[in-house]
Amino acid sequence: MQLPAGVTGHDWLIKASPRMARADEAACPTHRRIAMRPLLVADPVVPFRPSPREEFGFGPLFTALDLWEHEEDWTIEQVREELRNTRGPFRGWGAPVHPAHLAWTAHALEHYARARTREQAEAVAAGLPPTRPMRLTPTWRTAFERVPDQLGAHQYEHTVWGRVYASADGSVRDLWLPSMARAKKSRPDAELGAVAQVMTYGVPTPRRKAWKQPPREPTVGREPRLVRVFDIGCADGSVEPLLSVGPAEAQRRFADDAVPAFLTAATGTGTQPGESCVDCKAIAGCTEVKRTPRLWGGRPPAAARKRRSVSAWDLRLHAKCPAQYHLLRRLHLDDLSGENRGARRGRAVDSWLDACHAERPVRGCRDREIPDLAAIRAWAPMDEASAREARGMLAEHRLLCPLNGLNATEQVLVQHRVSAYVPELDVVVLAVPDLVYTHRGRWIWHETKTSARPLWEGESLLRTFPQLALGILLFHAKALGDDPRRSWVELEHLREGHGQSRLEPIDPGRAENVEEARAVIADLAQPLLDDTTYDPTPGRHCHDCQARTWCRPGTAYVTDHSRTEADDQPQGDVPAHD
Repeated sequence: MQLPAGVTGHDWLIKASPRMARADEAACPTHRRIAMRPLLVADPVVPFRPSPREEFGFGPLFTALDLWEHEEDWTIEQVREELRNTRGPFRGWGAPVHPAHLAWTAHALEHYARARTREQAEAVAAGLPPTRPMRLTPTWRTAFERVPDQLGAHQYEHTVWGRVYASADGSVRDLWLPSMARAKKSRPDAELGAVAQVMTYGVPTPRRKAWKQPPREPTVGREPRLVRVFDIGCADGSVEPLLSVGPAEAQRRFADDAVPAFLTAATGTGTQPGESCVDCKAIAGCTEVKRTPRLWGGRPPAAARKRRSVSAWDLRLHAKCPAQYHLLRRLHLDDLSGENRGARRGRAVDSWLDACHAERPVRGCRDREIPDLAAIRAWAPMDEASAREARGMLAEHRLLCPLNGLNATEQVLVQHRVSAYVPELDVVVLAVPDLVYTHRGRWIWHETKTSARPLWEGESLLRTFPQLALGILLFHAKALGDDPRRSWVELEHLREGHGQSRLEPIDPGRAENVEEARAVIADLAQPLLDDTTYDPTPGRHCHDCQARTWCRPGTAYVTDHSRTEADDQPQGDVPAHD
């Protein structure tokens, strides 16, 4: 394999985890190909940069489970007490853990222990032998071949992740996969095929610390007669059985489902800038990701950090509450409370608009029939009053739709990811405008927002909606289109009621707009980039925070402050679209 620019090292080993078998249309093919070759490194080499807070959500949980499952005399209550007394890294492993993250870990630990105990009792009652925790996860490694294969590999190594258990006689092996919220009822067939193969033929293997010499022998152990895979939801303790197969079925699933997926990932070509850039070893040599030095004039943080991404939603969320940003955006904690009614309404409106605007040939919405309440509620669960509000907003949109009268030859991109790399900050900027389209050679960035309240005349649009500011800066840096003077940013602000909605255009070619956009993003981005503690700032946003269950200051605020009508109907931002 010819190495892409920006990486160096050896490619004799291909390492495949079940996650690499998942199809991912948003992932960069070159990044996936390089990621499967662990002996390739960035050139120039990027030094290790520790995180100020633990960013692997399951890390402390796995350490807690190790105490309960592998250390003698550790009860669940003792482990919970250890979590309560922790200040900094848990048991000395990893980075310091956020207090709310520790509280979530104690919550998840108890759910896991109960679910595991309950399942084992049911299994034994059904005639299966009990399974015991394994300290090491299995690895299935092929023999080292002196002559490389068609992919240039001499050896393949397949791994799994999760909690592994085996019966005393080796006849049964279990894998438990934790999920942050509810248990997943299914996973891709390719992923399960990869898991089945490793759990059947893999051998418990310590994590390798050096790669100087390839291991000569394959790792093939005694195969169990039964492999079972479970998914467990850490938020509610729900358990879903995903797989129960013998060796023959495991082989078939691996060959039919996993191998084609791995082959696609290991041979992918082409580049697709986006989220993949954050972890890509080849970014230094990549010519596809747009470099935008001094995009907003930010300064590097005092403490060097590993590369990370920043979006408009990240900036807004951190400005409201740094803890909420860390817990929701970085750790993905979820207490299952669900989105507030304004967000659900906004998601329904966005879903309908996306479906309409994605139709080809291009068609405006002026003459479209507005869906009934049942259809709107099918897009996103909500009460009837919210559905009526959403229907009124869709009626308003018909007159404001930017595709009305647009020539069928123009480009129309729905939820198109625009990305850029700020090299001096080592930050990947991600933006997903609701709509990007061309009009007579001009690129237009269109954002749609739903709200129960009118725009406030006294506040800057760019400060109210920083995604507009980010769009201006990306246009100015030529991350989309070559001439910002021929570009446009516009906000479609939808409200229920005839004539209540507005379409606000902003010219990214005007110097005063660029300067204001820089000031807006700098004011939001610098505190985020400098933050090392992610302390909570309690406020009205605590009412709808999906991590509040584990945040003491947030819980105290909600106890002391009743919800108001204004809290129920915020601006209709939908995080997934930022």
